[in-house]
Amino acid sequence: MKKSISIYKLHRNVIIFILISLIILVTIALYYKELYQEDSYTHYLMAKYARTHNWLFLDIWGRPIPTTILSFAAPLGLFPTKILTIMISLFCAIITYHLTRAKNLRYSEYIVPFLIFQPYYLLISVNPLTEIIFATLLTISLLYLINKNYVISTIICSALPLARPEGFFFLILWMFILINKKKWKSIPFLGLGCLIWNCLGFLQTSEIIWLYNNFPWLGQKGVYGSGSFFHFLFLLPEITGILLPFFIIGLIHLIAEKRLLFPIVFFYFLSLHTILWTFGLFKSGGYARYFVSIAPIIAIISIYGLNILYKFLKIPKISLPAFTALFITSSIFSIFSIQKPSLDTDHYLIKNAYHYYAKSLSIEHPLICASNYFFYLSNKDRFNYEHFPFPNLQNLQKSVNNTVVIWDSKFFAKECGISKEQILDLGYQKVKFFVSQNPFYEVAIFTKP
Repeated sequence: MKKSISIYKLHRNVIIFILISLIILVTIALYYKELYQEDSYTHYLMAKYARTHNWLFLDIWGRPIPTTILSFAAPLGLFPTKILTIMISLFCAIITYHLTRAKNLRYSEYIVPFLIFQPYYLLISVNPLTEIIFATLLTISLLYLINKNYVISTIICSALPLARPEGFFFLILWMFILINKKKWKSIPFLGLGCLIWNCLGFLQTSEIIWLYNNFPWLGQKGVYGSGSFFHFLFLLPEITGILLPFFIIGLIHLIAEKRLLFPIVFFYFLSLHTILWTFGLFKSGGYARYFVSIAPIIAIISIYGLNILYKFLKIPKISLPAFTALFITSSIFSIFSIQKPSLDTDHYLIKNAYHYYAKSLSIEHPLICASNYFFYLSNKDRFNYEHFPFPNLQNLQKSVNNTVVIWDSKFFAKECGISKEQILDLGYQKVKFFVSQNPFYEVAIFTKP
């Protein structure tokens, strides 16, 4: 039997936790003047200029849903964008609370701090990335699934690929869930999101299989390297914070009780990223932040663990608020080790290069650069390729005199596959060089005479 879903009925403690979280998140947003990792600047710039370049709304790397949502705030500036991401983060927490209520879990109001103050979730909440948007869609889909509204659950699941690459793999998982429940009529709806996406791409380009033809990771392997099979297991304490004991107990309990939905989602996601990172597939970077995509699942499993501890151990009631306060405090401190208040090496050198560029070179000349942080600093339209050609050998060869090239050893060298020597061979002159040894990173400025 289908159950109606209302997001308006909230426990008093949930409202208190939401307000506390809002205050802390806004404070963190004000404290950090820079974003976390280059990807944040890329998504921010895509959303900022999407209304000027409409094709960005469909871009496969940027993803239609995050770009569309963020485009309401990004043109207004970085801080309004952070506020929007905070609102999405809190909305995800409310949906996750209703998911725990649907499972009749005690202490379900504690799902709010258990979710928001997972270290990476806390940090990503003030950054324009895709993980929390994906997590929100996944949680809504699970909520409808648990309430036996399979068609709506499947339609929302079909939108997951429009939020993050893992969404394609979740379509497969959902298909098996629907097969297991013998909901055959719901299965075709899994293709709805990609069908709409492809049709919009077709209207723009006239390519019938636009989505497949433009998939950016086909045939790419090891761009960001690869690593240990146990990489993400070793990162688990960093991902969960001090929730880890609750999470492990909850995971064991759910498996023992054969209540497998949440464990399956967790292990499916873990296995997926383990394979991608081990074999260097799909430009996997091995980042712990990827697990923000299933942070609601981690929080729910931890609430199960909490219930088991309170059931079998005589723990004073005051201990839970005390632990929550400790968890919040430890998570706030932990994000400073994830993203230091000062600029990281990459952004520090890029900022130095920008200052030299703005002071010593003509900013009116054509610019070729692979760093989106540089475009953020210079407030230039990254996607105006007439004035800022995409960094590839063809554009470097046909560039006009006085073109400025900002080369770096990460994005220009690794992602674009162009070395300093190749630029010199094309007749450019090196005018400035920046380097750091720990970790190693290079930035060089070239001009075309």
